[in-house]
Amino acid sequence: MQNSRAIFLLLLANSVSGVAQGIAMLAVPWYFTGVIQSEGLFGKVYLWVTAISLFWGLYAGTIIDRYDRKKIFLGINLAGLTVISTITAIGFYQQSLHWFFVAVVFGSTAFIYNIHFPNLYAFAQEITDKKQYAKVTSLLEIQGQLTFTIAGGIAAILLNGIDGQFEFIGHQIQLPFVVQPWKIYEIFSLGTVAYLITFLLIYRIQSMPVVDRKIDTGSLLERMNVGFDFLRKYPPIFHFGNASLLLFLTILIFGTYVATMYVKSFLGAAGDVYAIGDMTFSIGALIAGFVSTRIFGERKAVQGIIILSALAGVMYLVMIGSKSIYVFFLANFIIGACNAAVRIQRVTYMFHHIPNKVIGRTGSIFFVINVVLRFGLIGLFTIPFFHEAENIVYAVAILAGICFAAAVILAANYKRLTQVKTVV
Repeated sequence: MQNSRAIFLLLLANSVSGVAQGIAMLAVPWYFTGVIQSEGLFGKVYLWVTAISLFWGLYAGTIIDRYDRKKIFLGINLAGLTVISTITAIGFYQQSLHWFFVAVVFGSTAFIYNIHFPNLYAFAQEITDKKQYAKVTSLLEIQGQLTFTIAGGIAAILLNGIDGQFEFIGHQIQLPFVVQPWKIYEIFSLGTVAYLITFLLIYRIQSMPVVDRKIDTGSLLERMNVGFDFLRKYPPIFHFGNASLLLFLTILIFGTYVATMYVKSFLGAAGDVYAIGDMTFSIGALIAGFVSTRIFGERKAVQGIIILSALAGVMYLVMIGSKSIYVFFLANFIIGACNAAVRIQRVTYMFHHIPNKVIGRTGSIFFVINVVLRFGLIGLFTIPFFHEAENIVYAVAILAGICFAAAVILAANYKRLTQVKTVV
């Protein structure tokens, strides 16, 4: 495979960066909900971060298509390293952290996350031969999801500690050791190391583009319009890009906001259940990464996404109907598999139908639309009604409805999506 060493280093770097991102994106929500008991405050933080991301998303796409993607990776990892190491140092110096600094780590990680993945896929497409698209996207999804969710789960466990036992699939397991709860700034120190290692790995990447990429040197507005013009020319791709991203929308909302309240209020469980739920999610993602392409193939991507989106919606409904921790783990496992498989099929389809020179800008349009929806959902779920008693299940029901909507939209456009010409 051409650029095999570069692709290997990219995969390895993405794995390590997943540790840093997972720690912030999954441990911080539990810190607000399960440690300082301020889920309402976190909802407001998340709302502000999402609102700012709306403007950042469009600009990020123009950066990805304008500049060297390796240098973009180096820049965002250096920025993440600077922020998290500074706040970690403040924590160790003061032996505590104000919630505002914890929120800054979450916000900065969210902004990095929002450019990391579009840039990752654009760079992967740039250095990968077309025949290897499905294989590389599968590998990216496998290791990215695995390290992200396991790192977040471990961080959530460390926040609460282990008193010699933990619950797994509804059973109490005795352990021969005890882990004292870590302070949030101690957990951030793991993210600091991860960012540093990622920076060094990216720095070592040497590659040659295998696609024709003409750099657009126009103004910011002109570069943005190129992405809009492409999607106006190919409406099926516009519908596909948005609808196929709706499952991920529910995953992000559930994993970083709804799940903590669901575990605490509906299941009456603690941080270990939340963390293990993340791990079962990652196991499902891992298995899906190996088998999804074999099951659906590149030619059945649209059909696969329709089925998997609907299945994920069913699993959200299953969560509502049962207080069993076992069912919660099983549903997470299946949703994790659906999400990973959908992402693999989605990215492979887009690699085949969107030129590398505009993939960053088209991706940013899909991202901004997704952020608008995310903003509306977070704003809705911060209403006190959802925080009362077991009312968080209504939020889960809404997420199920979104998954079903994705399946319906794709099914309605199925014929056009399967007939659209390859444009790469």
